[in-house]
Amino acid sequence: MTVTSEAQHMSESAHRDFYDYLTALIKQATTTYLTQEQISFDIEQLPIDLRFSAQSSFGDYSMPVMAWASKNKLGRPLPLIADTLITILRDLRSPAIEEITFTRGFINFRLNRAAVGQTIIERVMEAGPDFGQNDSGIGTKVIVEHTNINSNKAAHVGHLRNSCIGDTVVRMLRSQGFQVEADNYIDDSGVQVADVVVGFTLLQKGKLQLAEGNVQLPGESFDYFCSRVYVAVSKIYDDKESAQGQEAMALRRTILHAIEHSEEPESGPDYPLLAADISHQIVQAHLNTMARLNISYDLLPWESALLHAGLWQKTFDMLRAHNLLEKPETGPSAGCWILPFGEGDTQTNEGDRTSDKILVRSDGTATYTAKDISYQLWKFGLADEIGVDFHFVPWGIQRDGRKLWTMRTPKDPITTNEEADPKRFGHAKSVINVIDVRQSYLQQVVYESLRRLGYGEQADRSKHLGYEVVTLSAKTAASLGIDTSDNREFYPMSGRKGIEIKADDLINAAITRMLEVRRQDGRPEITQETAAILASSAIRYFMIRFGLQQIINLDIDEALRPNGDTGVYLQYAYARANSIQRRLQDDGYTIPEHITQLPTLLEQSEWELLRHIDAYPRQLAEASEKTAPSMLAAYAYDLAAHFSDFYEHTPPIVKETDATIKAFRALLVQATTQTMNNVLRVLGFEPLERI
Repeated sequence: MTVTSEAQHMSESAHRDFYDYLTALIKQATTTYLTQEQISFDIEQLPIDLRFSAQSSFGDYSMPVMAWASKNKLGRPLPLIADTLITILRDLRSPAIEEITFTRGFINFRLNRAAVGQTIIERVMEAGPDFGQNDSGIGTKVIVEHTNINSNKAAHVGHLRNSCIGDTVVRMLRSQGFQVEADNYIDDSGVQVADVVVGFTLLQKGKLQLAEGNVQLPGESFDYFCSRVYVAVSKIYDDKESAQGQEAMALRRTILHAIEHSEEPESGPDYPLLAADISHQIVQAHLNTMARLNISYDLLPWESALLHAGLWQKTFDMLRAHNLLEKPETGPSAGCWILPFGEGDTQTNEGDRTSDKILVRSDGTATYTAKDISYQLWKFGLADEIGVDFHFVPWGIQRDGRKLWTMRTPKDPITTNEEADPKRFGHAKSVINVIDVRQSYLQQVVYESLRRLGYGEQADRSKHLGYEVVTLSAKTAASLGIDTSDNREFYPMSGRKGIEIKADDLINAAITRMLEVRRQDGRPEITQETAAILASSAIRYFMIRFGLQQIINLDIDEALRPNGDTGVYLQYAYARANSIQRRLQDDGYTIPEHITQLPTLLEQSEWELLRHIDAYPRQLAEASEKTAPSMLAAYAYDLAAHFSDFYEHTPPIVKETDATIKAFRALLVQATTQTMNNVLRVLGFEPLERI
């Protein structure tokens, strides 16, 4: 079949995908139908639910029209609506459509597969790396806050779910043209940091004993050492009635107050300086860990900077000026500043609970919620309105070459001449906070606080992207020495108790597993770099392929599985597509730049692959709009599976003797390779052309 001018016209018409193309034809035909039948009805109120046909015998795409016949819609017999609409559609003589039928309440479209396939392939190759992207978000700035690990110990696998979700959302939104600022908020003035300072202080006094010794072990990183300190201090707190426990709790209060108010001591330890030193070392360790998964950021906002610049104090003054705060004189919240937010006190099995939120404790220190309110104001540029300024200087260059900036206050020492425009950061139109579901209520308190302060628009544009926690499978928990005699299916992690898998340990185990699998399968060994990329892909994919409301039951063997619905499977599919192209080139075949002749028929596996390639821009846009990384992960897996089906059910392209079929399939593989490269990069993978 020779390519015609009609097919070229079809290519111009199908500017995005054939879902849009067919939808436009249906709307055009429906408009004509309404005019012919003299029906006054808003076409936008008619459901156009175009979908892949349930059976290939029906066609390629189907649309239910049963609802159109109802009295509150068109009020005409269903067969009459379908017959007339099909006649109008046929009269449009679309070169993309081969046949239109009506079956069981559905209008079915069978497409001219070869010509449509050519259009899809050429659209992909013309767009190249930009295929799938659009400019719907241009001019809109979005802040995505994610990772946000307390700067007191090593990152664990639960943190990886946050960072992998957040980084993927950042990439998805950027693909849609949004200006995205990825913020990694550092809580360096909270209780957890104070606890590690307590630990170091007690170590120095000889009042704390760590498991495995009181000094860093050979090869032990600083963040791992701090994890041991944190667990040891937590055990002391658990014994609240002992003299040691009471001393530690009193020391914690002293240190927390000193850190928050940046008090320089007249004598004794400089707790704020020690906390800052610990935090900076821990943050750099966290950044190094996340870089191993190809995760980077734009800015490090520091809680201490927000406090020392006076932003929380100004926010507190605003809340009081709006009469939003109360200070009870009796009860469990006596002496605290609270934000009335609920139905009052309730009696539970655990004791008294209140829905009112404490913003300032009786000792004068601010809670997480309090500081989050001021931080949310900063994200929208509202700190400008209350006269609080920040400065931004480089932290360093990240592994992916992206420059990372850090927030500082005017009091911080200047160590560089380079400084960013203060308007560059913050000042977002929308904000997405990636935080686990246990913080859902507190996030709503933050947004409602903005609303009560008169910032309703900003409250409406604040989104909490909540996700469920990561737990350990029984087998994985047992491997860590956890008592699993109660035969539960999964076991929660606890940093305080030391029940967790550290992120770097998981990454290291994944790399080792990738190397072992190659040896066991008798295949050529891969480099350490390739194993690291495969490990990163495996972990990233495992952390995003589940719906946000699903609890992840982490089984290390399942996470690192090299086949099935895994990140490694996606990498192997992409490498196989590249291998086919290399074999063609090695055989002396030159893949044509354009299709000059079309096959008479396409194999079903070819057509299914083409339809899924065609759907990528729409799937990416939908997943981005819903901030649903799992939707994009599912698409990537389906695409890889359809490519594998094509590979297994068609003869090797290298051996193909029909020149027309060979050229078409070679270009189909090339389009597949480009599409897979594009989607893998949005998923945060480094696509491997060879494995």
